[in-house]
Amino acid sequence: VDTQRYRCAGIGETLAFGRATGLVHYTTALFWVMNTMTHYGKLSYPASIPVLLLLAALLAVPLAYSAALTFTGKPVGPGQLGEWVGFDHWSRVWPSVSAGFPFLDSGDRVFNRAFVQTIQYIIPSVIGATVFGLFVALVLNQEFPGRAIVRASLLIPWAIPPVVVAAMFQWFLDSRRGLFGFWPEKLGIVGELERLGFGVTAEGKLLFFDDRWLPAWFDLLTGLMTTFIGIHIWKTFPLMAIIFLVALQYLPKELLQAARLDGANFLRRLRYIILPHLWPALVAAMIVQFLLTITMFDVIFALGSGGVKESTLNIYVYAYRQSFFLGNLGYGAVLAYVVSGILILFALALTRGRIRAPL
Repeated sequence: VDTQRYRCAGIGETLAFGRATGLVHYTTALFWVMNTMTHYGKLSYPASIPVLLLLAALLAVPLAYSAALTFTGKPVGPGQLGEWVGFDHWSRVWPSVSAGFPFLDSGDRVFNRAFVQTIQYIIPSVIGATVFGLFVALVLNQEFPGRAIVRASLLIPWAIPPVVVAAMFQWFLDSRRGLFGFWPEKLGIVGELERLGFGVTAEGKLLFFDDRWLPAWFDLLTGLMTTFIGIHIWKTFPLMAIIFLVALQYLPKELLQAARLDGANFLRRLRYIILPHLWPALVAAMIVQFLLTITMFDVIFALGSGGVKESTLNIYVYAYRQSFFLGNLGYGAVLAYVVSGILILFALALTRGRIRAPL
């Protein structure tokens, strides 16, 4: 396959891949416009026509092109459609969907694995970033010297570009000179782990994209996917903390003081006052973290051999791999629609009351 040709096929294919997942953002903007029109009355309708036309164009053109790609084969040139193949691309995914992903051998085996691994990325990432972000927000909500500086420095992990984060952690875990790769073995930690019954073979070691091994001790306790999850949590928890910190500013301090006077300890205040107040922010934070995790690409692509290692694939990277590595733009568009469907269902489940505050 002439991968370079399809990798540089033009903006049309890029839009087809990216705008399918952008459906959620455009829909949100459309709902905002409709809410504004309802709030300000009839005069807002003609004033909103240009914005509605712009949203319709930005949404309709990429969606129409990506939808056409799902029914055609490999394009014959940049911005062009291939021959009509009907539902062939959808049939590769449908057997997996109908029979249940974790237990299926039919359909696209790599897609089945990518779907399961996407869930494995999502669950710990959403829980970890939300819990850690909440903990940091509660700490930074207290009065202590230098709080403003600490709050400002919280944005550093979020502001660092993902590829830079990947390169930074790659250096940390380098078995030859990395902080967490070289020194644990030098200090005898690896030998102590092996003495306790942990063992690893040469085949069990993990390979970075530039043929450098992860340290042996790291493979004793975890794996490459867990590494990606940890990196993703480290990068995204500041955003969760900021969401919670802003919500905490609207929590009545008199209520907390009254609870203290009544003898309520911190856990009781957290259970009956803080968490119920933060529930809308928790829902919003989980939706944001879900979106960030299911579309996680940079770290996996940079450290996971350019997205060719099946052991680290998620659906998003697999869609990119099918579209731009293998030139299967139609099947890649189908996978992008699968991601969009998951995003919409999860957002609806949280915002329509299907997951209600348990407090």
